[in-house]
Amino acid sequence: MSSPPTPQTVQRLAFIRYLHEQGVTQSALPEPMSSTAILSFQDAVEHFLLLAVEHLQVNVPTQISFVEYWTKLQPGLPAGSQLPGKLAMDRANKLRVALKHYGAFPSARAIDQARGDVSSFFTDACPMIFGARFEDIDMIDLVSRVETVKLLEDADTHAVLADYPTAMAGLALALTDLIQFHAELPKVKYPGRRPFRFGPNLARFRLTRAAYHDKQAQQVAKLTEVTQQLREAMQVLALGIDYARYARFKVLTPHVEQFADGSIKFFLTEGDKSLNADDYQFGRLFVIESALRAVHAEGVLQRRDAHLAANRAANHAPGEHLWTGPAATT
Repeated sequence: MSSPPTPQTVQRLAFIRYLHEQGVTQSALPEPMSSTAILSFQDAVEHFLLLAVEHLQVNVPTQISFVEYWTKLQPGLPAGSQLPGKLAMDRANKLRVALKHYGAFPSARAIDQARGDVSSFFTDACPMIFGARFEDIDMIDLVSRVETVKLLEDADTHAVLADYPTAMAGLALALTDLIQFHAELPKVKYPGRRPFRFGPNLARFRLTRAAYHDKQAQQVAKLTEVTQQLREAMQVLALGIDYARYARFKVLTPHVEQFADGSIKFFLTEGDKSLNADDYQFGRLFVIESALRAVHAEGVLQRRDAHLAANRAANHAPGEHLWTGPAATT
């Protein structure tokens, strides 16, 4: 019997599940973009097999073919059991080879079959090797920011009760918090422009009854709305978040507002009443994916801090300096 998975193994399993979910999402795209699902499915399966080798502590040669894993892993499996899905995974692997090395796009039917085969493989193989159900592996283990994790867990408490409107509002709050966190960094350490902020937040311009027919007031209200939407879009794109998926997320999530007294309210529409488990899974995966993509922003800010600190240590005076190079004009 294999030992319980370590925290590092659980995190790698979370990454494997992320790759699988990414493939499921890609499989729903129009052709030929749906073909990328085959690459994600195959990456997920190969990562799983490599992790199984380490977890079961079996010896494999440096050069090993894909189907050989089923033979090499056998000594580490429980007595009388056999790693499932050999023929199905080999079929999916051949689709990947045909696409990657020969440019042959798989049919929609082949992609659907691969999606089902890979899902069945993980469902059957994960308990056998790691003692855990694949669907219980939480991709939240990939998220490093504690506040984002807490907000996701809060949303989960509503999702388990099938209260999907409230759960989706929780996801909206988690994503908004994530974007604002990166937009406001750095807060104190060094002064200067915040590269992911794109200017101050604009409060909603509310027309008074007296100004309702004032053309200038109407224009200000419209410009404020457009500017706020452009700022929001720029923040999303700058953090590397997929804007098309962000737009879908916004359609599915209720509008959430935070007030000065600390209270938070969300506002439902008729369409929000039809939210379901699939909508929630999409939204949750999107927030996790966004959190992973936004990590690069912290690297940019850390480099900025290091640059400013080095300038201070070298006594490089801030402000205006005269350029004296070859291109200088007199």
